[in-house]
Amino acid sequence: MTAPDTQSVSEIGLLLNRAMEQNANIETLERVIKLYEQGQHILAKQQFHHAFAAFQSEMPKVRRSKQANFPTRNGSTMSYSYASLDDVVEAVKPVLHKFGLSYWFEQQQEGPSISVTCTVSHVSGHSINNVVTGPIDTSGNKNGIQQVSSTITYLKRIALVGILGVACTDEDLDGYSPDIPQQKASAYPEDDFQRNLPDWTTRIESGRNSADEILTSINSKAPATPEQVQRLQSIQYKG
Repeated sequence: MTAPDTQSVSEIGLLLNRAMEQNANIETLERVIKLYEQGQHILAKQQFHHAFAAFQSEMPKVRRSKQANFPTRNGSTMSYSYASLDDVVEAVKPVLHKFGLSYWFEQQQEGPSISVTCTVSHVSGHSINNVVTGPIDTSGNKNGIQQVSSTITYLKRIALVGILGVACTDEDLDGYSPDIPQQKASAYPEDDFQRNLPDWTTRIESGRNSADEILTSINSKAPATPEQVQRLQSIQYKG
């Protein structure tokens, strides 16, 4: 993998020094400074993409280490495994740091919805963002603070997985949270569809999953409605 060329930016820096030594007028200095800043911005972006490609070439798969069990209405017990936020962080953090990459989260609540922004940044200064929004999780017997905490943790996970393109072993494509057990229904719940749609959109647009693969996962829980099928199939792979 070829590293970004820094020579052109260095040459602009030398040009700036020469202009200052020759007491160039303000207009000339401003043009040279603007050119230098543009070169720095382009170089930072190139260095980010170089580091991100290197990270993805060594990115480990995340194993789903957590297990959830819950009783069904007929008295039997169902269980499934899932990858928690801690599982994802433990797997990707060492590789991110190896290539000068880091991440952080910001969150904002507006009425019944919470938005989480995941930012991935390189030491060069360039960064990218992924914003995921969802309704507050009111399931179970959680109090208000626990509802918000559960929602933020879930949104952080799908925001980080989405921006990094992480693959989980035996991924649960519907993103069901371990504290939100679901029963087989006559149609896939629209609230759950809207909650998972940002993650599904990221998966389809990045090419990690096709709409048909996600629909197969949905239909294993409950039949997708015609409108839900149409919305998923309208999402295009962006390459």
